[in-house]
Amino acid sequence: MPVTYFTAAAQWSNSPGFPEGKVMTDRPITSRCLECHVTYAEGSGGDTLEPVNFNRDKIIYGVGCEKCHGPAAKHVEFQTANPEVKTAKYVVNPAKLGRQQQLDICAVCHGGKMQKTKPSFAFVPGKNLADYFIIDSINNLSLAGGEVEMHGNQYGLLRKSKCFTATGTMTCSSCHNIHENERGKTALFSARCMSCHPSNSADFKTATHVLVTGIEKKCISCHMPAQESRAIAVYLQGEEKPRAALVRSHFVGMYPDVTKRF
Repeated sequence: MPVTYFTAAAQWSNSPGFPEGKVMTDRPITSRCLECHVTYAEGSGGDTLEPVNFNRDKIIYGVGCEKCHGPAAKHVEFQTANPEVKTAKYVVNPAKLGRQQQLDICAVCHGGKMQKTKPSFAFVPGKNLADYFIIDSINNLSLAGGEVEMHGNQYGLLRKSKCFTATGTMTCSSCHNIHENERGKTALFSARCMSCHPSNSADFKTATHVLVTGIEKKCISCHMPAQESRAIAVYLQGEEKPRAALVRSHFVGMYPDVTKRF
């Protein structure tokens, strides 16, 4: 659709990537787009990697349980027939996967630019993402030059962060409870930062930290600031220039210009 409700501005706008002042209803949406924005879509026509049609009766809209737990038809069938069995069958429990496979589940949508080597939706939780995509890693020069896209590349940014490289156990779920809506709860995320960086430690009491009131609730405000997306910008009513969406950086680091605001 050529229009979108832009939550950050609480109003309607043109959809990202659509031109200003022109109604377009024939913009192609690829299977790779759908792979991040729906749970499953069955394609046809075109070629194996890029189908051009999608069966509206074979789409699981939204990002649902099966995105992280895998296809669950057999699971539902078994549990319905065997309600006394409390151990889940025929479904993936991400918590029991290895670190990289846990990360791969998130990276399929949050891993930046990746080139498919197999059809969309062929990857399922428990598999290795590298067997389905050529993964474009972030290099240090692009980070230093501020040339990294915030939208959709949280995995790549996190992998370059010291918090990630200093531990062999950190995953996305170390900070995110995906079963809860935690958007905007900066104090909650800051508390999770302090599970590894306690406020009573000597390393925490830096010259900058002691100047900030209530710093225990502001970790991600300084070290993971919201930054303008290079890919997602929209035209709002009454504005002549597009407004970039703000996306929280997942490169955990020092941002001197941001810190000055506090």
